[in-house]
Amino acid sequence: MPDCLPLLVFPTQHELALVEAELSAKERQHILCRLCGFGPVAAASRTATLVSLHKPNVVLLAGIAGSLDPRCQIGSSYEFAAVRSYGIGIGTGENFQSAEDVGWKQWQGENEQVNGCFGDVIQRTNPHTKSMQKSIEGELLSVCAASSSPEEAEIRKKQFPAGMAEDMEGFAVAAACTMLKVPWVVIRGISNTAGDRDQSNWHTEEALHNVSKHVSHFLADTQ
Repeated sequence: MPDCLPLLVFPTQHELALVEAELSAKERQHILCRLCGFGPVAAASRTATLVSLHKPNVVLLAGIAGSLDPRCQIGSSYEFAAVRSYGIGIGTGENFQSAEDVGWKQWQGENEQVNGCFGDVIQRTNPHTKSMQKSIEGELLSVCAASSSPEEAEIRKKQFPAGMAEDMEGFAVAAACTMLKVPWVVIRGISNTAGDRDQSNWHTEEALHNVSKHVSHFLADTQ
């Protein structure tokens, strides 16, 4: 029998444990918490498997991300209505060209009317998921490898000025959900500035605490 509950997925066990621990017992009864895996390949594959298995009414991706813009404040949690793939295409760094830049769709579909198609950006169009407690204009840049330096993050921001934050799984989860016609929501806590690899500067616990509050608000708003 389909579960028809919201499916909350996390890239890592650390993210899952910290967020789930702050949800109430009642909230945990009304949501399925699972791992989707780290990075775009595992996240897309595992999300598709979980959706097929549990038949959720919506998929929420939660976890941390790096800020690409001062408006995306460290320690805060945001919902992103648009996710952009970065790294699939040709070249790297300043020479990077996305799939759409060279004329390719990421998913053309055998039948666009049935499967839908998408390019480098997937826009959230879920009519019944209205939480958007703390949304932000712009895009979540989903990368294959996180920025290794502020300079690398600056190049990415220059290429895609609408990019507000950088993660690795957002586009993958949105792609799997779009292909399976399941609504999706991306909630990211901003743990650090993109390109800052010194984890002593990160605010992971604060960011995930606010993700937990964000998820609680979502559950209250959609029940």
